Amino acid sequence: MEIERPDVYDDWSNLTKDVLLTIDQMLQQITTDHRIPPLEAVPTLLAATFQPSPDLVVRIVEPTGLSPNTVQVAYLATIVDPQLVDQDVLAPLMGTTTTPDQWDRSPITRAPVKRLPTWHAVLDQLAEGWTVLFAPGIDWAWGIDTTKYPSRTVGRPQTELAVRGPDDAFTELLTTQMGQLRQRFHDAALTFHPITLGRYQRTQVVVGFLRGLTNPALVDQMIQRLKAVTIDGRANATVIAGLIRDHPRSIFPTLRSTERVDLATQSLLEGKVVVLVDGDPFVLIAPAPLADFYRTAMDYAGAWYDISFVRLIRLLGWVMGIYLPALYIALTEVNTNLLPPALLILTAGDHAGLPFPPLVEALLMVLVIEVLREAALRLPKALSTTIGTVGAIVVGTAVVKAGLVSPQMIVVITLTALSFYSVPVYELTGTWRIVNAVMLLAGALLGLYGIIWVTMVVVGLLTELSSFGVPYFVPFAPFRANDWRDLFIRQPWNGLRRRLTTARPRGWRRMGSPQTVPPAHLKKGRN
Repeated sequence: MEIERPDVYDDWSNLTKDVLLTIDQMLQQITTDHRIPPLEAVPTLLAATFQPSPDLVVRIVEPTGLSPNTVQVAYLATIVDPQLVDQDVLAPLMGTTTTPDQWDRSPITRAPVKRLPTWHAVLDQLAEGWTVLFAPGIDWAWGIDTTKYPSRTVGRPQTELAVRGPDDAFTELLTTQMGQLRQRFHDAALTFHPITLGRYQRTQVVVGFLRGLTNPALVDQMIQRLKAVTIDGRANATVIAGLIRDHPRSIFPTLRSTERVDLATQSLLEGKVVVLVDGDPFVLIAPAPLADFYRTAMDYAGAWYDISFVRLIRLLGWVMGIYLPALYIALTEVNTNLLPPALLILTAGDHAGLPFPPLVEALLMVLVIEVLREAALRLPKALSTTIGTVGAIVVGTAVVKAGLVSPQMIVVITLTALSFYSVPVYELTGTWRIVNAVMLLAGALLGLYGIIWVTMVVVGLLTELSSFGVPYFVPFAPFRANDWRDLFIRQPWNGLRRRLTTARPRGWRRMGSPQTVPPAHLKKGRN
């Protein structure tokens, strides 16, 4: 039968100092001795540990085979499935005649069960959503997995939209993330390595890779970096990426994050590793050179000629976003002799009578664009599109009529702002905005020489960066001819039989018989 729950000191304000001191001493002694407390002390010690905690449930049951002895059943009601507790734990327990030391074999057989030899292990499993049984005659407790965290259903990606291909995104629940990958890999080669991060708010992290394909050195390096992370609070994917990536102070991201399941799947097939973080729907991918940020999941779900055209548009958008304002300022203010006379007269005439030089006009319009972008992000979804569009039109028309900015500058800054969003990965747009600002100032001060100088500095920085030992600027530097097949032009599938060399996979063929012999430049030991 089931007995009523005893008084476990729900109101701690009424306890005297002597009683509280005694309870603290008991907890300290139990923790030091690494043992399970007596049954009669369990409810009080649990309440003292989780005080005040209304979701802590301690139930006393009397199994038929243990009468008149009783069993303590403890769990946190907010993170367990009550149906599992009743059907898989309490119901089998009530009618069992098996001794407590055999309960992992009978009667509890429908849920994962393990021994909890210490009080510390008991508290850890309770906090993770397990149900714990304290029984007489054994010096350990039984832990049963009855976890059920609040979670949402699988939805569509919000930041990486695609016209064609799979359209499901990761959720915040770690077990669901692993299940979404298992759904696409019906093979035992898909391996998950769990790691726990954090002191107080523990974060479960899983490193996923394809055993036999992923380079073991890459897996070991990722695991070592994750184990070296020391953080008190709960870590999300952004925090973890900032702590484990190469060059943490660089403005260029050297780890890619994605919420798309198909992109993570494609990365695993390239021999890369993915990092799943409990509580964060974004998955980290490593290594991630710069070229990877311009490849999307839709690139491998569409026709090769259409995707190749889209990639060229992305390249053109990058050039316009970085160089268009700087070239406009340089050619109209510093290197005016390089402009055709008709175009020079047109731009000079439009700037005549305006109170500000072109540089100030450009900075003013960049500020307006950034304010509109930030406002569109913060507004409700139903209003953001309308307010952003109307705001841009009204502000653009107003500043021209007010005589603050020339019409050419409006066109230049608008094209620049649109070009930035041709970058498939949002986190890289911030990087290019910073480069654009530096390029703009260099063009205003030194003209074309300043633009060339900043370009050389950026290229030099890119060649020095790395992502988990992989050169960041590959296949440009070092030059790798095989990787150019999937750079600006996406070849038909019969031309992509070999994997990219980025992650140094152990199998080089995507199609046909496996090939374990690396390309010549890797066989010689070069990067």
